[in-house]
Amino acid sequence: MIRFFRCLFLSAFLLGAGGVHAQIDRATTESLLRKSGLWEQLGSIAPQAESGLQGFFAQAGMTPSAAELARISSVIRESYAANRLREFSMDVISKKLGAQHVPRLQRWFDSPVGKTVTKLEEQASAESVDPQVQMQQGTALLQNSEPARRKLLEELVKETSTAETWAQITINTSLAAWHGAASVSAQAPMLSQGEFKAALEAQRPQMMQGFSAMALSLFARAYAPLSTPHLKSYVAFLKSEAGRQYNALGMEALDAALTQAAADIGRRLPSTKDQANI
Repeated sequence: MIRFFRCLFLSAFLLGAGGVHAQIDRATTESLLRKSGLWEQLGSIAPQAESGLQGFFAQAGMTPSAAELARISSVIRESYAANRLREFSMDVISKKLGAQHVPRLQRWFDSPVGKTVTKLEEQASAESVDPQVQMQQGTALLQNSEPARRKLLEELVKETSTAETWAQITINTSLAAWHGAASVSAQAPMLSQGEFKAALEAQRPQMMQGFSAMALSLFARAYAPLSTPHLKSYVAFLKSEAGRQYNALGMEALDAALTQAAADIGRRLPSTKDQANI
């Protein structure tokens, strides 16, 4: 599935519907997570959260001591540790993914087109090109795309729930940054946790609108080598019952894992205060 652009390009995967829910074995679950990109995505959250923390401090005009910043960063890295997020996500997916969908998912990921999609996504993820440059290149490609291909790209953005995923990660990591800033100084001029969360939620529709446009341009660039018929096959897979269940469950697993991590940060950060910095 989608494993793009480290801090920006994130994907979604899995959907919960009716059906048989016999628990999927660990090896199969891990294989699906790896092939779908969720495995790699979960490994990119901690660096994003740390980056968000530094940006939050800068915007708030706060200058924590080096020791304070190191301790807060350590808590964030541990709470968002890839192994923790992956274990939690695997537990959710193994218990809720309909066993009857596993063969369909495996056939797609192991198919020539599925492997080509994965290869393109890995290449995009490994690139060091500035995101703004990627956006510009993608927008140019989009403007020159045939209407049918553009429609497929729009469907791809919708079916992967990319905008929703990016918005959720942005909100969650912003809350982690709030906890970090709050632990530095009780006197820091800032909104309460509830007020800050409400402000973020109020911005969710605007975030999703912006992320949808961003994803469309990035998808146009990333999937440029993929023929329109193969792109159509990818969209068809995402629209299948198996693809949609896989998508929604991935969203559920990601949200649950991030919520757990944020709660852990909320519990642990008050103990990281550097008294000399208050």
